[in-house]
Amino acid sequence: MEAVRQQEKAEGKRPRVEAAQPDNGNLLGDFDVLPQDLVLSILAAVSSSADKPADLFSAMLVCKKLGELGMKPQVLKVASAACVSVRVGRWCPAADSFLRRCGDAGNADANFLLGIVRVRLNGTGIPAVDDRGPRAAARLFLRAASSGHIGALRDLGFCVSNGLGVPRDPAAGRRLTIWANVQELRDRYPTEGPERDAALAHIGSAPGCLSTGFGCFAAAPRRLEWAHPANRFLGEWFAARPPAPRLRLLCSLPTCGRPETRQLEFRRCTACGVARYCSRACQAVHWRMGHRAECVPVHQWLLAAMANQAAAHVDGALAAAAPGNVAGGFPI
Repeated sequence: MEAVRQQEKAEGKRPRVEAAQPDNGNLLGDFDVLPQDLVLSILAAVSSSADKPADLFSAMLVCKKLGELGMKPQVLKVASAACVSVRVGRWCPAADSFLRRCGDAGNADANFLLGIVRVRLNGTGIPAVDDRGPRAAARLFLRAASSGHIGALRDLGFCVSNGLGVPRDPAAGRRLTIWANVQELRDRYPTEGPERDAALAHIGSAPGCLSTGFGCFAAAPRRLEWAHPANRFLGEWFAARPPAPRLRLLCSLPTCGRPETRQLEFRRCTACGVARYCSRACQAVHWRMGHRAECVPVHQWLLAAMANQAAAHVDGALAAAAPGNVAGGFPI
């Protein structure tokens, strides 16, 4: 090869440039020279901004080192709600194990999703759910609430008020609900202004809003979207497996998906008596989403039903007494 180069150089030809041979033994050697803390920070940024679990898993499949570091608590703790959102069609023991690892790392959204699955789907045949459903759900809600998850704090108050997995204490459950609603109010109005003053004035004149489920100032979503991946999981689960009508009813808010844990748990709409809601927040959002246009007071639709029934009887009597239906003075 060296002789060929010398001959080409003597003839005035351009020397050949050989392509660099790849090192098959270390195709991704650059990751090995990077500090581990830097790689963990990169993976944490990927998990916190992921739109679906596949975003994190795709990064973990790049090489063995990323696959090992991707399951570190520093990465799983900051994973976004979308990153830990598991669809019903993909639920399996492996998905349950992944959510458990995220929850053990301190991920509030993962603990909230697991708690919702255990308290709302207990006994419905979902895999990897043990017999300690309500008790495990209360523990998971407590973990998520300790990390600042407002929804988990409200569901923890629900468990305490109704004695699901913990001793029943309505007063303590009410305090937890009030605290969750205060935190929600602070998050919605972080700075002082007319809107925050109006909200505080309303709460001062109607403290029942804080104790029953804050939602008086909840804005209706511009498009039909789930409030949380846990709500989407419930909606998809019961869409594929409708509950028995006499055993369990769903919240009338289309984006909630919560079922009753006992009969007559949800409260009816005081106007129409048809819609049922798990909380005041769902009722307020559904009202702004269009229930106000379809809500008809009970006495009105009862009168309308009676009028329709009476009109049907009159029409039947007139049809029977028509001349074409009479022979010899007697109805045929």
